[in-house]
Amino acid sequence: MSCGTKTLKVSSFVLDFLCCVSTSYRHSPNPQLIAPLVANLYTCQVLAALTISACSYALIAFSHSLAIRVPCILGIVLGVLLFGSTIFGCVATLRESIRMTWIYAAILLALIFGQITVIFAGPINFELLANETIYDAWQGQLYHQNSMSYYEIKYHCCGQTGPANYPDSGLRIPQSCYFNQNATVTTDLYTAGCNQKLGAAFVKGTRWERISDWSVVGVEILTVTVAGLLAITLQNAERRRLYR
Repeated sequence: MSCGTKTLKVSSFVLDFLCCVSTSYRHSPNPQLIAPLVANLYTCQVLAALTISACSYALIAFSHSLAIRVPCILGIVLGVLLFGSTIFGCVATLRESIRMTWIYAAILLALIFGQITVIFAGPINFELLANETIYDAWQGQLYHQNSMSYYEIKYHCCGQTGPANYPDSGLRIPQSCYFNQNATVTTDLYTAGCNQKLGAAFVKGTRWERISDWSVVGVEILTVTVAGLLAITLQNAERRRLYR
């Protein structure tokens, strides 16, 4: 099957799905609630997919690290549950089922509490991650694999805890420990250890981690609110029909 045929089939599927949503939206008695809820559901799906992808990549890139393993596994589990629940939420919304909408709201509320628990109880220890990363690189350096040069050049550092690590281990200080890799100028020697430099760089990433985590929580809370309003509106409409 050619790439063009595959592209057309995927495009056809996406367009058919959007047409289905559009038809349900036009014939719905509650379009003012269904539209934002469907939009929030799509946003949740995208955020869940990004969370799963980011955590999976981190587990592969830092497979040696214990600091990142548990938080990323929890992130993948919550991402899969969120993605699956949004599919259930889409079905409940398009069918305008009161019971399914309440069930979806309850599931998402539980996921919100789980997400908040992980944020406070299981954040990534970036300092430990930096120490583990540099420790592995230093072990490779001891076996003449030149594995420290990447960190020393990028973060302007030298050795695990400082330049003294090299002579203490019977090694010559490499050119990567000098500014512009020029070992002839002794004053250009980096004095900070890579543990310290990489730890400081990783700590800056905690801000983006918190922003992404709380963004997911914020969208989930908004989705629960809209889902609850939709369920209440559907219940009120059902009661009015019974009294006619």
